[in-house]
Amino acid sequence: MTEQNPPRRRAPKKSRAALLLAATLLVFLAAGLLVLKLRGALPGGDREAFQVPEQIVICLDAGHGDTDAGAVNGDRLEKDDNLRIALAVRDKLEAAGSERLTVLMTRANDTFLELQQRVDLANENGATLFVSLHRNSGGGKGVEVWTSSLKEKAECRLAQYIMDGLEQAGVQKVRGVKHGTAGNPEVSYTVVGRTEMPACLVELGFIDNDEDNALLDSHWDAYAQAIADGILKMVELK
Repeated sequence: MTEQNPPRRRAPKKSRAALLLAATLLVFLAAGLLVLKLRGALPGGDREAFQVPEQIVICLDAGHGDTDAGAVNGDRLEKDDNLRIALAVRDKLEAAGSERLTVLMTRANDTFLELQQRVDLANENGATLFVSLHRNSGGGKGVEVWTSSLKEKAECRLAQYIMDGLEQAGVQKVRGVKHGTAGNPEVSYTVVGRTEMPACLVELGFIDNDEDNALLDSHWDAYAQAIADGILKMVELK
């Protein structure tokens, strides 16, 4: 006679359901903490508990580049406007004359970088602040500044300093400081959501709005100075 194994006792259905629920909750909690850690949002993270270091590195990101023209209006390409204003802001920051400050450009000519490459460049070089420069499009008007969906105090302060300066310089419409993305306030633009330091994305008017273009062309120096002053104020050099 062949010996048979005794039948296995199965856990009651309610116990199995409770265990499954607990395991599911733990998975979601772990995933949520990982996302927050990656985005610098845990208590005591670099972005929220911002302190000005002795050596300051400002990362300026000229959006798009090379085959990625960005928004277009006739012969006017967003990538060119972005680079021009980024270089002008760099010059303003360097003219401040602080030996503590270094400017890091994600691109200084008409080249292309993936979004993650821009993020990695800032993170790997220990940037103190990250400012991405863009033009808007889609039939609107005015200037706006974006932070991540987390609305952290340091990045909101940086964005507001820049927005206030641009308003004083003269814009067609103040669209204000916004959080997340245009399509979803709960999702961040890659370059401000994945950087490990306070970051913002500046939309310098709509490229498909002639008045915004005229203001940018006539206020180029003032806009660059306003952005630089906002950055310098944030790192307590102004």
